[in-house]
Amino acid sequence: MKQTLRDLPIARKLGLLLALNTTLAVVAIALVFSVGTAITRYQDARSQLIALSEVMGETSRAALAFNDQDGARVVLEALRARLDITRATLTDRRGAAFVGMEFDSGHEHDGSLMERLVYGLFPSEMVVSHTIVDEGEVIGRIELEIHLHHIWLGLLKSLGLMVVIGVVLSGLAVYFGLRLRSILVDPILGLARVSHQVSARQDYSIRAVKAGGDEIGSLVDDFNRMLSEIQQRDEALQQEHANLESRVEQRTADLQRAVEEARQANRVKSEFLSTVSHELRTPLTAIGGSIGLLSGGALGSLAPEVMALLQIAQKNSQRLSQLINDLLDVEKLLAGKLHFDMLPHELMPIVEQAVTENQSYAEQFQVVYSLTEHAEGLSVEVDALRLHQVLANLLSNAAKFSPAGGVVEVGVRSLGEHVRVFVRDRGLGIPPAFQGRVFEKFAQADASDVRQKGGTGLGLAISRELVERMGGRIGFETVPGQGTCFYFDLPVWQSTPTSSMAGLIPEPLPWAPRILVVEDDPDIARMLRRMLERVGYVVDFAADGAEALQQLGQTAYAAITLDLILPDMRGEDLVCYLRARPATARLPIVVISARVDEGFRALGEQFEGVEWLAKPIVQSKLLALMAAIVPPKPLPQRRVLHVEDDTLFHQKVLGMVGGRFDFELATSLREARARVALERFDVVLLDIGLPDASGWELLADIRAHQPQTRVVVLTGSTRRNDVEHAVDAVLHKDHLSAQQLLEAIDGTRQPQAATGALA
Repeated sequence: MKQTLRDLPIARKLGLLLALNTTLAVVAIALVFSVGTAITRYQDARSQLIALSEVMGETSRAALAFNDQDGARVVLEALRARLDITRATLTDRRGAAFVGMEFDSGHEHDGSLMERLVYGLFPSEMVVSHTIVDEGEVIGRIELEIHLHHIWLGLLKSLGLMVVIGVVLSGLAVYFGLRLRSILVDPILGLARVSHQVSARQDYSIRAVKAGGDEIGSLVDDFNRMLSEIQQRDEALQQEHANLESRVEQRTADLQRAVEEARQANRVKSEFLSTVSHELRTPLTAIGGSIGLLSGGALGSLAPEVMALLQIAQKNSQRLSQLINDLLDVEKLLAGKLHFDMLPHELMPIVEQAVTENQSYAEQFQVVYSLTEHAEGLSVEVDALRLHQVLANLLSNAAKFSPAGGVVEVGVRSLGEHVRVFVRDRGLGIPPAFQGRVFEKFAQADASDVRQKGGTGLGLAISRELVERMGGRIGFETVPGQGTCFYFDLPVWQSTPTSSMAGLIPEPLPWAPRILVVEDDPDIARMLRRMLERVGYVVDFAADGAEALQQLGQTAYAAITLDLILPDMRGEDLVCYLRARPATARLPIVVISARVDEGFRALGEQFEGVEWLAKPIVQSKLLALMAAIVPPKPLPQRRVLHVEDDTLFHQKVLGMVGGRFDFELATSLREARARVALERFDVVLLDIGLPDASGWELLADIRAHQPQTRVVVLTGSTRRNDVEHAVDAVLHKDHLSAQQLLEAIDGTRQPQAATGALA
């Protein structure tokens, strides 16, 4: 590999730099000397020749005046003693040659390199002239020519000598530079070698050798001192690292034992609560039934004292039953086993029913529920049974903590995209010290007048979990001494044509992403299918792991949803198996399970493309997650003008296409003509029976303004064979399917096939 000057060793660079500096200095001196000498010699030669021409001119003046050519020739003959003069010419006053002489300079042209160099670089001859004047009148002119080769040859010889001297001096500079290496460079190179060894071996015990007491020696001392400090710190760090690893291993082992003990304790607690709660139901049912029989007179009339005791027993039996139900709900919520059937419901009827059903409970506290605010027509997507449970908890709390004869206000208020349900009592309010623990499990205020109201302290905690699982939030406002208002907000369910028209979910399209739902609970599987198909996915089912593997081997899926609890295998094992196969190594998996935390700990973060969603399923979270992994692929957003005076049928058409197109509605022929003339549409769905004219009359306007627009006729019974050839498809309203409509709009349905469907 070619080395640059920067990569050369320091000794070589030092020698080269000294040689280069010496050579440059000698060359510069030689050039200055040569140029100066050349200029000086040239000027001296010219001055001498001019002076000689003046002398010879004065000497030849008499010969010119008397026209004495022999005398002039004798005068010029005296120039032969000058070996450098090659020619002398004397002219008369008219400029005609009077006498001319050529001289032999004694220089022979041998054609040598030196001579060619001289003639190539410098002028070879010099010519001067002098005017001869006699008594103020020009009588002639003398012209002399000399050869300059002897000047330049001498100059080049001197320059060559200087070059030889420069080479000798450069060699001496290199020699002395190499000699200086042992004094200056070798100690630095030795320090560099030690530094490289320390870096390569990570051995800080190596030391550099000190060669002298100069600045380089001080640098070596500082370098060795630095290595010593680093060695000490490195040894201390290694010792600390060893101790830290030991402590981390110990702490990790302790933490693992603590986590395992906590898991075991949690399992024991869950099993205990589940077992005890279920086992208590049987004797509690017998106790409650027996008390009811006695109170109802099964053994005849009883003394008032006995009836009072039975009422106390029955009341506490009911409280114990409620406690068991609350404990079971808490356990199911914590385990994610509480099922939510999320469906759209109108809110006001649910609230009104809850107020009516709980009115009898409020009467025992001499309290009345009053529905003070209404918000009609608002729907929410909830589990109606769980929403009833939340309302019952809030209503019962408000009744218990209201003064006798008080009124509990209940209301529903619209907040734009959310709706708020509130229950306001006029009791003592919540003490400031207790407000931060209102929604904690088993939390109750400590005041005696609150304790005697009874309750398990689980109602509000359960209510918060239920509301949040249904996509809402719960809170309260309180003023001590004046009362408390508990409220919860839920997202308003936006009614869409697809969901408002039963049975009009679009048929699966060939390009829609296909999802495999692996779920053994048929109700949850149907709910997932309803959620996913509503936004454009195609859904297949598998009830266990074996069926899932069989379908995955036969069909290419865009993603799968997976429950971890399957009849024939663990969901974690199925994930590992799918990731080990090349065909499914990158298949997106959405785990939907009540055991999300356990499954995530079992699988960890070793698998990419696995998302986690806890049950109960929140539709908005599921659809957002699926859209991020596998976006649904709707049809291109084409503009469609639907010319139809029946708005209900228009809603039905919108439900069939599932929001895949940009629809505009025109309810009359006049409006349709105006929109066709002013706007651009890709497709026109044309109803024939319009209130002001026949839809066939619009065909001419469509073809005149938008000849490329597809025209699909939707007819009830009227047929016009003379104009049907001018449209792209004809569909019968009574036999219309979503697939037919989509194909007609998209252009994949041929007019003949469409027309034939009417037969």
